[in-house]
Amino acid sequence: MERTGALQLDSVNVVDRAHYLTLWSRFGSYDRADVDRWVYGDRLAYEYWGHEASILPISHLPLGRRRMRRFPPESWSGRAWWDRYATSTASKRRVLRRLRTEGPLESVDFQPQPADRGEKTDSLGWRLKEDKRSLKLLWHDGRVAVTGRRHFRCVYDLAERVYPDGPAATLAEYHDSWLLIALSGCGIAPERHLVNYFTGPELNAAERRRTIARNLREKRIVKVEVEGLRGPCYALPEHLDGIDKLPEPAGTTLICPFDSLLWQRKRAAEFLDFSYTVEIYVPAAKRKYGYYVLPILHEGRLVGRLDPKLHRDRGVLEIRALHFEPDFAPTARFEAGLNAAVADLAGFLGATDITMPSSG
Repeated sequence: MERTGALQLDSVNVVDRAHYLTLWSRFGSYDRADVDRWVYGDRLAYEYWGHEASILPISHLPLGRRRMRRFPPESWSGRAWWDRYATSTASKRRVLRRLRTEGPLESVDFQPQPADRGEKTDSLGWRLKEDKRSLKLLWHDGRVAVTGRRHFRCVYDLAERVYPDGPAATLAEYHDSWLLIALSGCGIAPERHLVNYFTGPELNAAERRRTIARNLREKRIVKVEVEGLRGPCYALPEHLDGIDKLPEPAGTTLICPFDSLLWQRKRAAEFLDFSYTVEIYVPAAKRKYGYYVLPILHEGRLVGRLDPKLHRDRGVLEIRALHFEPDFAPTARFEAGLNAAVADLAGFLGATDITMPSSG
């Protein structure tokens, strides 16, 4: 997380939760309980907005605090969707009062209970719906924090009971984080590849240009040229040390759709020659590759994609489709690597059987 900036969270559970699957693809099998303990017990990390909703290293909390103080962003003012989503001061006070007196709560605790549904008026139901929105908005503005999860459902508490004391980053540090975190995770990249890598700071084009110029002057970053890649590129100086001695990429793994490698689709297309869409949000009839497709990384190249589904009730990991890039011809070395990766994934998921399609 220190290097990439964050682990993105997502509720889709066709294979596994996104943050667990990302860690598996990078490090192999591990005990999920260790990760939960590090985040929610030892507080080595915290949940907030990094690249969308994310788990971030606790060292980045000052950056989070800066966003909390500036929430909602000025760019949201006057938006119709924001006017519909925003809640009253009274609602926010009700939520904070409940957390203060009742302790940690889930959003489900702000739903009408069976005993309440006999009321003659719908005012209670409306108030609770507003309070559910307030709970999320209070998380954004830093008065409420995620203290843990139950069956992946967020458990919220007052922020002072969760976050350690500390300062907020300055505005300049906050702007710099957009650039420095993205370069830490990407390596060498032009500005257009950094724009949506870290979505916490919402910088416009002029602010991005000023941030890049300031960091060039202060020698935190350097400008480089990459053959075949349009426009100036940037890098952290330490990333260039020994770049000519890097080993050849090796190994085969499956990439989570929400891995930071794929946060910037334009980068994947231009730098890795891999066009990728998360087809969860595409109607079934229009999907090209499948519902929850995992790109296949083989020896430094994205060479194909695999559409898996875990049948938890039967302990079966089903591979529903396997597609290769047009310029890639599978070799015995690749097939051995892919089979090993799928077998390791099945073991990590607790599956006792694997079904695979014919290669195609």
